[in-house]
Amino acid sequence: MMFYEKAAIAIAAFAFAATLATGARNWNKEEREPIRHTFTNDKTLDVDNVDGTIEVIGDNGNTIRVEGEEIVRGVDQRAVDRAKREVTLDINERDGAAQLYVNGPFRSNNGHSSDNHGFHEHYDAHEYETTFNFTIRVPRDTALELRNVNGEIKTQDTRGRFNVHGVNGGVTMTSVSGYGMLNTVNGRTSIAFRESPKQASDFKTVNGAIEASFPPNLAADLRLKTLNGQAYTDFDATALLPKASEAQDNSRGRRVYRVNHTSSVRIGAGGPELSFETVNGDIRIKKEAR
Repeated sequence: MMFYEKAAIAIAAFAFAATLATGARNWNKEEREPIRHTFTNDKTLDVDNVDGTIEVIGDNGNTIRVEGEEIVRGVDQRAVDRAKREVTLDINERDGAAQLYVNGPFRSNNGHSSDNHGFHEHYDAHEYETTFNFTIRVPRDTALELRNVNGEIKTQDTRGRFNVHGVNGGVTMTSVSGYGMLNTVNGRTSIAFRESPKQASDFKTVNGAIEASFPPNLAADLRLKTLNGQAYTDFDATALLPKASEAQDNSRGRRVYRVNHTSSVRIGAGGPELSFETVNGDIRIKKEAR
């Protein structure tokens, strides 16, 4: 299934959930509980959140240090107690990955995550809501697997591979030295590279602008596609010929090529392919001032 088809399903699912929950925000009870945990010897951070924020900060430490807060709100104490039973934060280590997984009755696929976050479309959250806000400090080379549904994702001073997925909420990545993939549905996407990516990277959203800044010495091939917006860059760029798909013979025996209409430009001497795609929003590729 294509990304935008998955996105459409996700949007429909959460719109339905929001409809169910309308009028259920008159919370009378609230409980908060701090979250603290330290992982050692893990090279990857894997966070799968539902409601709340994820903030990751790279530093000179040699462990992954989690701080945060669980906030439970309910219509009454019984609902809060139910929420604490039904919604859990699973903390695991597997194959060198430190894992934080928010689990609950809203999950499908037997509690396992999937590309669409594994949610039941008919989950009814009338009685309570549970929010997890994470601030996580990691060694700078840590690989990042970050997924969130309702809330922002932020990273700072990281240089590992990244794979970031969001649904409703902005994504902001600053002082990045790594490479990877970023997919969102609703929200502004901003990523600032301290060093140019050394491998191909991919950035996609549905509703929102994409803004990316790079060092002045950027050397890369850019693919830019927006259906309802414009693409801009501060860099001197050379247009590249559009790529053609595999040729097919038509009824007259002629070779016919279907052309991909994505705009492609080369910055500097060229290099890794950096792909930017949005449906509703502009794409801005900026030269970082130094």
